[in-house]
Amino acid sequence: YDLSTRITGPTFTRIFNKPGRKLKHVIQPTLALQRTSPIDNFDRIVKLDGNDWIVGRVTRATYGVTNRLYAKKDTAREILSVSVSQTYYTDENAAKYDLQYQSSTFNPLQPDGTVLLPPSHLSPVAILVHVAPTTLMDASFRTEYDTQAHALRTIAASGSYVKSSWLVASAGWSQRRFIPNLSGFNNPLFASNYINADATLKAPGKGYGGTYSFNYDVRRSLFMNQRWVAYYNSQCCGVAVEYQSFNYSGTTLNIGVVQDHRFNISFTLAGIGSFSNLLGSFGGQQGR
Repeated sequence: YDLSTRITGPTFTRIFNKPGRKLKHVIQPTLALQRTSPIDNFDRIVKLDGNDWIVGRVTRATYGVTNRLYAKKDTAREILSVSVSQTYYTDENAAKYDLQYQSSTFNPLQPDGTVLLPPSHLSPVAILVHVAPTTLMDASFRTEYDTQAHALRTIAASGSYVKSSWLVASAGWSQRRFIPNLSGFNNPLFASNYINADATLKAPGKGYGGTYSFNYDVRRSLFMNQRWVAYYNSQCCGVAVEYQSFNYSGTTLNIGVVQDHRFNISFTLAGIGSFSNLLGSFGGQQGR
């Protein structure tokens, strides 16, 4: 079984009256308690998803504090939040598998299948920042600090921007750091540094547009994948063209090819449906 409870408060607030708007600052401490019953066959469970890594016979206490800043002009909305949290485990092995922390996921394994992270009664300190200066723009930042190695394990940032109905764009950056004195992070081959972005353009009042997205490996200076899409729709029909490129070099995937390039095309007829190439059978449009 899994039993949990969450306690919030006491909450502290202060209101600032500024010309043309009001600001409200809220400080909110939290405490979450969770008890998981014993899982005696943990070592025999095939690890396929997050639930397979749950450690039993453990009590978790997650404590933290969140600062929120609200702005009100016509309507009230949150423009800034900063939270700091950490978890204590009665079983020191549970910290290696807690999926609510990014640095505890996708970790390298030892030959016996166990995670290389050292056991600890304390999780890293998670710091989260979210900023939304306007209703069209927002950004998030997250990092996790190891209190034993005194270093940042992971860093991640993302943001998005919407311009009316013709532009939607987002970008992100993530880094898994090399830490010489921390097991699981002391191998430079496991360090990573990625940038991703995507943008969609639509002609206002028109039936055409396009999308471009990519994932770039900064450490190896190469694009992991790229995708281009262009489309045109009218009242009777439409056509869409897509091109994708993948680079598998240096990854752990063993699929027999280093690079893969795909070209797809689809047609849409009003009242009938869509038709597209399936594995290259529609006009042989997919290839490498």
